[in-house]
Amino acid sequence: MPLPTQRHFESLLTGIDQGVQAHLAWNQRLMRCALLHESPGEDMMQPDAHRRCIFGKWFLTEQPALAGLDAQTTTELERQHRAMHDAVRALCTQSSQGQPASEPDLHAYELGQTAMMACLNTLRQKVGESVLQHDVLTGLPLRHGLSYAFDLRQKDAMRNGWPLHLAMVDVDHFKVVNDTWGHAVGDLALQHLSRLMSDCLRETDIVIRFGGEEFLFLLLGSGAEAVITRLLDEVRNHPMPMDNGQSLRMTVTAGITPVLGTDTLEAAVNRADHAMLEGKLHGRDRFVIAQAPSG
Repeated sequence: MPLPTQRHFESLLTGIDQGVQAHLAWNQRLMRCALLHESPGEDMMQPDAHRRCIFGKWFLTEQPALAGLDAQTTTELERQHRAMHDAVRALCTQSSQGQPASEPDLHAYELGQTAMMACLNTLRQKVGESVLQHDVLTGLPLRHGLSYAFDLRQKDAMRNGWPLHLAMVDVDHFKVVNDTWGHAVGDLALQHLSRLMSDCLRETDIVIRFGGEEFLFLLLGSGAEAVITRLLDEVRNHPMPMDNGQSLRMTVTAGITPVLGTDTLEAAVNRADHAMLEGKLHGRDRFVIAQAPSG
């Protein structure tokens, strides 16, 4: 099955987010059913309620696309969604008959909802990763999904109270490499550099091929300067071996800026890009930090 289009990816993300919100709201309906003996509604009491709810209808339509991204998690999501509905139906039936809630049914509902939320979060991450289409040459994500990645990391930083930095990294004198050795060697050099960059990443970091010989890093958590320092050292100290026995030595220059919660992607990229150009003017093979504006 082909990967979804960009618009379809956005629809998947919206559907997942709505599914999370809808099923978290079920706690309120279940409480009113238990305390006030209100009718939960036909959509909750039918044996196929997991297909009647808003999320269930959406899931039936999008299940093939989700399975194409992560079949195991999609299957588990379907199982847990149905189990949660079965438990809700049992609890509401007990309440309507004036019976106390069954502990096993309540436990099944809680487990089902927790497992379902975990599956939805996993699928959301998978969709996000797929939005970042990959470059055939380097294997790195392209800037196609950069806006999504930036928004996601910005929200992660705000939610967890972590710092977020954006870094622009450019290969020094790369035109000389292509002019001297040819574009085939230039392509090999980009592959070599991409491997070094990937090796420097932490679990919460992202590197994207921004264009040509320029790369963009989203560095979530403290220690962004240490990541870029390591990158500069790795590139400087690991020249690329060539078939003629020579080694191609390269360096990179970087500009780093902290990302504020109010920052746009364009503003952060511009600051990092200007800092990177300042590093070029002062000798290359270094990084410069651009401070975010106050206020």
